[in-house]
Amino acid sequence: MTSDTLTKSVMLYATVDTFDIDRGAAALALRLCETEGASLTAFLLNLDANAPPSPDSRSLDQLRADSQLREERNGANVELLLDRAAQGGVAAQAVTKLDHSRGIMGCVADHARLHDLVVIGADSTGLLSDRLIAENLLFEIGRPLMVVPSNYSSEFDCHRIAVAWDNSRVAARALGDALALFPGVEEVILLSIGGEKAILSSLDHDTMVRMLERRGVSARVERRDLNGRSIGDAIQDSARETGANLLVMGGYGHSRLRDFILGGATLSVFAHPQLPVLLSH
Repeated sequence: MTSDTLTKSVMLYATVDTFDIDRGAAALALRLCETEGASLTAFLLNLDANAPPSPDSRSLDQLRADSQLREERNGANVELLLDRAAQGGVAAQAVTKLDHSRGIMGCVADHARLHDLVVIGADSTGLLSDRLIAENLLFEIGRPLMVVPSNYSSEFDCHRIAVAWDNSRVAARALGDALALFPGVEEVILLSIGGEKAILSSLDHDTMVRMLERRGVSARVERRDLNGRSIGDAIQDSARETGANLLVMGGYGHSRLRDFILGGATLSVFAHPQLPVLLSH
């Protein structure tokens, strides 16, 4: 029998090369868990595939020494994160080892599926970059994914959210995930970017607003133009202009192959996130 109020669970993914306790994904995950009373699983990995290349050839002993130093750094990151979590009253655990029988992606996805939210950065450095992991997780886990800019250092706050709204299944899924994850949302702004694609709906804007307001939030619909920008930049610029703390959007509304060829909003946001972005697929 479950309790009246279930504890949310958040999973953080970061590597020894991208972990930063004061900014980016790790900092936001901790603050989010403190704010929402959620537990945290920190998936912190030392991936040699992401080690910076060296211009000089290195002996086997040197390679082993470098790997050991990276392992020690990762261990220090784990201790620091668990200490900060304890200070903030967050129940936290760390995972540093992989089950290689499933491969890196499969193992990370197995863990991610059992959490309410996965928080990750968008750094593209290395063969197994955070961005590559994030793009694959979005397709594989059936859970919302929050992508965080590497320089993000603000307190977590999502009282006002902007939703990239095109009346699609994935946009609806993302909106529903955001409202379920963050009951403190006070205002929802449905962003429609003009000229990108026609929005097919039997509802006018006033009806949409009334339906959202019945859920206890303030709501409005805003239409913005591309003005020569990419769709990803236009969505993010518009979200920031409205003062939104969080951008919410469906991920890969078309096939990933089509988005790869044409350049979709999801790819654009993954390449240069300007604010925390909640993605659902």
